[in-house]
Amino acid sequence: MKCTVTHAVIDLGEVPAELPLRRRPVPYRALLGALSAVLLVLAGGAARQRTAVAPTVIPARLADTFILDGERMHLVEGQRITTYELPSMRVLTRTKAAASGTVNSVELAGEAMVVGYQLDANGTQDTAAYLAGGDRLLWRRPERLVATSAADGIALLSGDRADIVVDLATGRERWRVTQPANGYIAEAGSGTGYPDWLVVLSDAGRLETYDAHTGRQLAAVPRADRAGVIWPVGSFLLVSAEGGYDAYRLPELRRLWHTEADLSQSWMQNDCAGVICTFRQQSGMTVLDPADGHVLWVSDRWAYAEPVGRYLLAVSSALEGDVPPLWVLDPRTGKQLGNFGAWRGLGLAPGGRFYGQREAGDRYQLYYGLLDPADRSVDVLGWADRVSNSCETGGGVLACRLVDASVAVWPLR
Repeated sequence: MKCTVTHAVIDLGEVPAELPLRRRPVPYRALLGALSAVLLVLAGGAARQRTAVAPTVIPARLADTFILDGERMHLVEGQRITTYELPSMRVLTRTKAAASGTVNSVELAGEAMVVGYQLDANGTQDTAAYLAGGDRLLWRRPERLVATSAADGIALLSGDRADIVVDLATGRERWRVTQPANGYIAEAGSGTGYPDWLVVLSDAGRLETYDAHTGRQLAAVPRADRAGVIWPVGSFLLVSAEGGYDAYRLPELRRLWHTEADLSQSWMQNDCAGVICTFRQQSGMTVLDPADGHVLWVSDRWAYAEPVGRYLLAVSSALEGDVPPLWVLDPRTGKQLGNFGAWRGLGLAPGGRFYGQREAGDRYQLYYGLLDPADRSVDVLGWADRVSNSCETGGGVLACRLVDASVAVWPLR
């Protein structure tokens, strides 16, 4: 179904109370599908009925969890990890992962299944690697998993005072970058996978960059200011300085500009549709021009924003009542271009669009669709039943936990 509106708010309407949703008569699904099409037409746009797609449902217990990892999905069932190919849902491997701890990340890198664990309520983490599809522990180390690179045969781990790169097959250390006393170390890069660089700031103010794949030092520059706060932002590095922040180009550490914008108590988004977005810890954001660091706009309204194509998709700091959760902004001006009504975001989609969900009236039912920030249109791909509202997208699928704890997977392409 395709819904295109000329005004800002998309409203698919609410399912009437008299519809027998809870008794589940024989024509239930057909009735709901027909009602959905009518509501979309009444909402002001053209409707297109899609063929219903049945999900693949995988039995699971409440304590089990699923993790999307590129074109794969891992289902963690106690001490077993089953890996599925996406979107086909073909089983790739079943790996015995016998180490103790709560699994918080899984990456399949070559023949190694690398698992990040949280060990206690204090946040202590470590990392273990298993032979994918087998029952053999390859190695376990007392550092947090950052990322893996199958092409390089390495895993990047973060310890108390260093970032450490280890061999995927053996866990032996290949090299490390040490964090200076009273200094900082951060991973940086333009993508979302394995980082490109490691950035170090010493307590004396010295900046250094290293190749995150080889450990080779790439650049080093002294600074007049002593250690402050560093924020990698794509190919930029912002470093707190007297009266503001200095910006450098990564990895060569060429100084670009200084801004006196008040960015105290703020954090920064890695990618923000061609601008630099900074967010205050409570609410509100300041947007800088990456060309010279001048302030483009400031708003107290937004709690968070992320890029979708050439637009920003922002979340209001006031989500109660009838306030739409998702707003489309012009990155350069902050102008509000519209919103998506009651739809909520799920994840990025091809072509400058993103996937979203909207409750379908019943507590455990939702629509899922493809949302386009260019014209605020919604292509409704289908609806899901008995969903506990814990949904993610990735690898061309929508994966949700159902009310009985099982995992349902719908193809999105």
